[in-house]
Amino acid sequence: MKTVVVGRSPYADVVLADSSVARRHVEVVVTDDGRYFLTDCATETGCWRQVGSDQGRDRWEKVRQGFVGADDILRLGDHRCTLKDLLRDVDLRDSAETGGGGAGRGGDPGGAGAGGADRRIESLRGRVERDPVTGEIIPKRL
Repeated sequence: MKTVVVGRSPYADVVLADSSVARRHVEVVVTDDGRYFLTDCATETGCWRQVGSDQGRDRWEKVRQGFVGADDILRLGDHRCTLKDLLRDVDLRDSAETGGGGAGRGGDPGGAGAGGADRRIESLRGRVERDPVTGEIIPKRL
């Protein structure tokens, strides 16, 4: 499993130079079976997936967390893209394979390191953990 942070912060794994995108906008977990699980990091503008269009107007659904396809059209703030475009230059091999320490970058003062995200999510939503199979954020078991 590999986690990729997308946002405006220079410490994100995928940096989007767009003022409508939060410093840490979404996390994308690439599961062991190759699926993509997207989590909005409690942003003001949210994360949206295009679900069609009616009479020339695009229809969008909000994505708090869920599986998305590589070719789904996403909107992060005002930035439109596909997941395939976002992850084009990212090494998606598991950190255990590459010998690295995960997707987070340890020097981020804003909490983009691997442990910083969990601490921030805990303060917003209570204690949580990530399901090792799906990558979904779930309430922590006591």
